Order: sequence, then C-alpha cells, then structure tokens
Amino acid sequence: MGETGQNLQAVTPGPVSGKLNEFQRTMLQWSGLHPYNAVHVARVTAEMAPERFARATSHVLAQAGLTNYAVREKGGAYRYEGGAVEVVPLVLEGGDDPVAVAHREMERQLNEPFPREGLFQPFRWFLVKGKGETFVGLSYFHVVADAESIGRLLREVFTAVFDETLQPLRDGSLAQRRSSRVPTGGPFGLLRRTAAAYGKFQRMRQSFRSPDCPVNRFDNEWFGRSLDAEETAAVLALAKRHGATVNDLCLAGVLEAVIPAAMWRFEKKRQHLSAGCVVNLRRDLPEARRRDFGLFLGSFSVTHPVPVTVRLDELIASVHAQTEEVKRAKLYLASLLEFRMNRFLFARQPLEKQRNFYRKAYPVWGSITNFKMDGFQIGDKARVADYYRAVSAGPALPFVIGVTGFDGRLQFGFTYRPEVIKGEIVRGIADRFLQILTGKEPVA
Repeated sequence: MGETGQNLQAVTPGPVSGKLNEFQRTMLQWSGLHPYNAVHVARVTAEMAPERFARATSHVLAQAGLTNYAVREKGGAYRYEGGAVEVVPLVLEGGDDPVAVAHREMERQLNEPFPREGLFQPFRWFLVKGKGETFVGLSYFHVVADAESIGRLLREVFTAVFDETLQPLRDGSLAQRRSSRVPTGGPFGLLRRTAAAYGKFQRMRQSFRSPDCPVNRFDNEWFGRSLDAEETAAVLALAKRHGATVNDLCLAGVLEAVIPAAMWRFEKKRQHLSAGCVVNLRRDLPEARRRDFGLFLGSFSVTHPVPVTVRLDELIASVHAQTEEVKRAKLYLASLLEFRMNRFLFARQPLEKQRNFYRKAYPVWGSITNFKMDGFQIGDKARVADYYRAVSAGPALPFVIGVTGFDGRLQFGFTYRPEVIKGEIVRGIADRFLQILTGKEPVA
C-alpha cells in the first residue's frame, strides 16, 4: 500500500445535537448499570499498517462529524461537537489463531465502559494481525448507532485505508443525523397498536421466567459459531419448506432450544416460553431519513406453550403467525411505549430489584437480532472474508443471539450473563439451536 496522502483539506460538519429516541434512552439507562456496547469485526484479506489505518479512520470520522460526542440522560439529549480526532487502535498479535484472539477481544470490549460524562469518542478500534490478513474491530457505544450504520461506516473506513490519497466521503449519509425520532403512526394508529400489543404482552405474562440474578453483576460473556455455505443452505431450505422466514425459524429454534434449561416450569403456574426479536425500523422512516446515521430499532416477542414433545413444524407455524400479525399491524412500533414505561418503573427500583426487573416485566429467555452484510469488496485490493458481531445482553436478557448473514453464510454470536445462566447451559442451548436450524436431531 502506498502512503496515504494528506493534501486534502478536510471539510467537517459543524456541531449536531438532538433528542434520543425511546430505545436509545433505554440503552443509556442500561449503560448506567453495565456497559451497553456492540462490537463488529471484519476479517480483511490484507495486512494493514496501524498508522495508515489510524490516519484514514481519523479522517473519515472527522469528515462525518462523528467525533466528540456528549449525551445527557436527563431529557435524553445528545450532541456531536465534531472536529478532529486522533484514532489510536489497539494492536494485537494474532499468533497461530487470530480468530480466537479477535473473539477474546470482542468479549473484553463488550464489558469495557465508555466515559458517558463530558465529551468522549463513542468508537474504539482494534486490529488483530494475521498472516496476510487483518481482523479490524470496532467497539461502539450502542446508543449512537445500529448495525446498519456501523456497516456503512466500516465500508467507508476500509475504502479510505486503501485509497492512495485521502478523499471526501463517498457515503454522505454518514454525516446525516437529522432526527432520532421514530414515527408511531399517529395517535389513532398508536392507540390500535398499543391495544394489540397489550394483548400480546398479556400472553407473554404467562411465560416462565428465566433464572434470577443473585448478585449485582451484569458482566457479559460471548462466543461465536459459524455455519458454512452448505449448512446455511440447509437453514434457508428448512425455512422455505415451512413457508417461513429465517427469522421465524431462529425464534422457533430459541424456544425449542431452551426446553432442557426450563424443564422445571411444568411445576409452576406459568409454563409458556417467550423469545424476543430486535427489528430495524428504517422502513417506517420517511424515505429521506432512511440512511441517516443513528439507531432506529424496535422489538417484539413471540410466545408458545412449548411442551417437551413439541413438533418443529407446529412451533414454526405458531411463530410465523405471530410475526405476520406483528408486521401487518406494525406492533413493533408499540414497543417504543413499552420502553418508556419500563424505563420509568426501572428508575424507581433499588439496585437489588433492578437486577431482576426485566425477568418479570419482559419474561423472555433469549432474543434474536439480525443483520445482513453482503457484497463487501474493498476495490480491487482486498475483500472482507468474514464478519462477526457481539451485542450486549444488558439487564433485560439472559442471552442474545446476533445472527449475521455474510457472503452466503450465517455467523452467530452468543452473548450471555453468567450470573443468570451458566456458560455450559448456554453452549448446550447453542448446540441445540444450530442443530434445529440445520434440520438435524437436537442434542438431548
């Protein structure tokens, strides 16, 4: 690679301020207990000089105005001051197993706090050096962005790294932050959705709760699993055979996979099981705002009795019917009101009750968050060969599965809270989950 030119006069946006949306404000509240971060790692088929990477990344962030961030929990306001920033990536030697080194750093970054007070940089970068390749990691304060925004930022950074000279932003949407507000569909639409969502919430209240958290600790542990192209094709074929989406199949897989961990529910009053799903709300934004940099997410849940001998086709059909109702009535928009209510109640609890608040208010065992990242070529000089994600479980979930579609393959990141559910149990759930998705017999 040639040296990055420095003859471009950077044109940076001025300060930008605004209000956080309901999910962002909830994430900010959660981060008061424990870091609520997300981490993306791309495996790039070229070695990157750390100095060159730092210079190009600093340039991109400054041009996009994604620097010197401040956030205020009271009132839910944020501000980017903009201006220059000096990126100093953490550089790690990959040794004989750079994937393992990258994965360990992903877990560490999930638990590493951002300042939250005064001005700070909401992005942290790390490089894991391999033979003829580099694992580029970005850990970020999750309040600032969703996976779609981060994917576009990484594309811009990688292109800049391989440019002969620094260039203006190719993706101008990285500098667009017009509003974090998410539409609710008007007062009458919101009323209808809230009523329908309340009915679903009442059904979810029949669900067996996950184990309680006995101590005031919210640490996250993480591990990754991958499917090859053949196994991924089997997942797609199974979903198609049942007339469902891969997301439906994943939700059904979670419900069935946790059965061995929740056997004692049959001794309790609440015997159903519930799983959650995070959804991208950009399709509900005005078209001009759909590529804005920021976080636009909602959520919903599915519930089923899930007897020990449940048939997978029955479970998929039930989940599919529920998700179709959610999409048809846009019930995921009602989650914004749910975030607000839970935030209000959560803030009024002592820490000893906060640690178990969500197992009662939102009794899901696990959640799915999906992201597709395909077509990631970096000019003619390199390409992204793999893509990994880790997302925080926060105080609301025992575990969360980040499902990433990349280059015809599926990558899974399992984040869990070991004080709530032990690692060996989660790994058993992961084994069962992946065997269900690929059409194999589940592990007993």
